[in-house]
Amino acid sequence: MKVSDYIVKCLKANGVTHIYGYIGGAITHLVDSIYKDADIKFIQCYHEQAAAFGASASAKYSGKLKVAIATSGPGATNLITGIADAYFDSAPVLFLTGQVNTYDFKFERPVRQFGFQETDIVKVVKPITKYSALVDDSSKIESTMEKAITTAISGRPGPVLVDIPLNIQREDISPKSISALVANNVFTIEDEDLKEAYEMMMMAKQPLILAGGGCRISDATKELVLFAEAISIPVVVSLMGKDCFPHDHPLYSGFIGAYGNRFGNMALAKCDLLIVLGSRLDSRQIGNVTDYLLKKEIIQVDIDRYEIGQRIPIKKCIISDVKAFLISFTGFLQNQDKPCKDHSNWLRFIKELKLLWPAEEEPRKANSDAFHYNLMAEISRNLKPDDVVCVDVGQNQMLAAQVLDMKGEQRFINSGGMAPMGYALPAGIAIALENQRRTIVIVGDGGMQMNIQELNSVGNLHLPVIIFLLNNKSLGMIKQFQSLYFGSQYCATDETCGYYPINFIKVAKAYGINAIRVTNRMRQWREKIQSALSSSTNTPLLVQIDLDYQTYIYPKLEFDKPIDKPDPQLSAEEESGLDYLMKELEII
Repeated sequence: MKVSDYIVKCLKANGVTHIYGYIGGAITHLVDSIYKDADIKFIQCYHEQAAAFGASASAKYSGKLKVAIATSGPGATNLITGIADAYFDSAPVLFLTGQVNTYDFKFERPVRQFGFQETDIVKVVKPITKYSALVDDSSKIESTMEKAITTAISGRPGPVLVDIPLNIQREDISPKSISALVANNVFTIEDEDLKEAYEMMMMAKQPLILAGGGCRISDATKELVLFAEAISIPVVVSLMGKDCFPHDHPLYSGFIGAYGNRFGNMALAKCDLLIVLGSRLDSRQIGNVTDYLLKKEIIQVDIDRYEIGQRIPIKKCIISDVKAFLISFTGFLQNQDKPCKDHSNWLRFIKELKLLWPAEEEPRKANSDAFHYNLMAEISRNLKPDDVVCVDVGQNQMLAAQVLDMKGEQRFINSGGMAPMGYALPAGIAIALENQRRTIVIVGDGGMQMNIQELNSVGNLHLPVIIFLLNNKSLGMIKQFQSLYFGSQYCATDETCGYYPINFIKVAKAYGINAIRVTNRMRQWREKIQSALSSSTNTPLLVQIDLDYQTYIYPKLEFDKPIDKPDPQLSAEEESGLDYLMKELEII
């Protein structure tokens, strides 16, 4: 059996159905083997970065191993941003790269390059992969593939890379076996740890659960609901955990962070016990002023011991997959009879905060235009219960995170740690291909231009992708930074200073995609959004939404402010009302 044929059979045995890539000379044997297998589809992308984003997004969506492939040299290096995305967001992706023939590879020669398009991609990506290896002998292919796949899916998931020289791909081998591999995940949670966590929860008057991306990665969403309901603890979500807890649940208490909901951040500031499930408490979540957390008791559950207590002292840490912890704790809870503190005032307090500061009203507090907030709320109201929303990076991402209500089986797919612009379109394409139902893409004009060539796949494959393109003809988030910190000295962020917009309607139509325009000056703009989302057809659509030249996202936490003091600040009257509410409900 040819090595390239073995690789394809190994991938098929491990559930791989789609491989994303861009064909090139050093992977011709691999692509030919893929093409010959009827059960695996090679998805021709139009840039290797898009292939990497697609595979990573699909892995985040499904939790299963996904694959991207690229040729040697520039093909391999074009994968790097997507590899980093998979690494920082813990997505199990196998990256296969072609390499020059072993006799053209420099190995330890003191030269920069020996073969044409030769790049030592293994050394380049070592810091952003769980495992990377060059297969320089065909007899090593089985053990290397097995180690790569097992490593990708075990423990904290993440990307791996296998670099395969062209001459190795075409060699013949006699594989011992080709079978599905399983994750090496065994978590032992001691009863003493469960008891200590239980005692802390029973004593808390204002407990709060922070659901991070680890809840979704461990597929613990149902267990999270049961856990929260069992002790009546409210739940806030991080950006990567946005779709971990239904937003129409009475215990849902908001999205937290630098651009989080005001009510969510206030709950975070006022809780006395914080139960952190699969979140690393980075500065984008809890701010740079962290004194308020030092007074709280914190329980942190994380699969990665190195993420525990990075920035904040932790009272109780449990090294575990979130799902394993929740199952163990819920079982432990059934045998306990100690009553918890009355949380009714705490729950009423959060409910009042949600009524006081809904996301759609935030721009008005800053005397700013609110069309983009009303628009996102209209999109949210018209989503189907099983819609997948892929969000890009920038103001569109934070706006969606603040306003979209995720419920039912809806999913929110985005890039958190790496946060590259140009992510959402390739993500939406991959998920639509594998999911076989419509996918929503939300992207800004800046991000759209990063991977606009992937519209070729949307149009030619007639994918059920609806693209909402928020077009303010500028790089809005950076303009907001420039306004805040550089005295409104703008550079390279709008057409007055070097950033130039384009006509996306014409571009979409050139790719064979139907496109419409929506503006706030249209009397029936809501009807246009409703029509776009109510369509029963599975044909692609681009909706260009023209926004004001400068849009702002509120609330926004500035660098030196505590989490409950975002911009715009509360008025004196609002502060007085908050103080009165806290006294009435005995919130400390």
